[in-house]
Amino acid sequence: MTLQDLGALGDLIGGIAVVLTLIYLAVQVRQNTSMIMAQTVQASVDATQRVLLFRAERPDLRALLRKARNNDDLDADDTEFLASYLQAVFMNFQARLRHHALGVFDRSVNDSYERILEDYLHQDYVRRWWRYAKALYGTEFRKHCDAIIAALAEGAPAPIADWSRAVGFRDPA
Repeated sequence: MTLQDLGALGDLIGGIAVVLTLIYLAVQVRQNTSMIMAQTVQASVDATQRVLLFRAERPDLRALLRKARNNDDLDADDTEFLASYLQAVFMNFQARLRHHALGVFDRSVNDSYERILEDYLHQDYVRRWWRYAKALYGTEFRKHCDAIIAALAEGAPAPIADWSRAVGFRDPA
């Protein structure tokens, strides 16, 4: 075997090593991307659970939400508390919509969030708050929420019309 033959063999082995390295890196990138997507979904679910648990653990918030749903007068503290709560909720919805646009959320997860967003936007007090607060959110999310509100105004059915009936606190009429 000549020196040229050894050089050619070295080039071949080097080329194979490069191809194997690229395949390995592609697998690693795919696994890393899957892990990041899973972590993003989990972080979003965790944020949603924190909001729900905050609501469940705070009788004062639950009472305030009932007052708002009944269109009772809210004092300045009530208004500020409610606005802060809704800002947190809607920041979560905005993040979810962006993640979905990037392909992070599959359809079933996104559909669940959509129904919950629609349920919020079905509430009069939320729509009143939204008129003032929507400037705080991105253009795409504003358009998305405004489209849901328009559909509800045109007669689209509410996801859940009466939570008390939905969870069994009252007999359906």
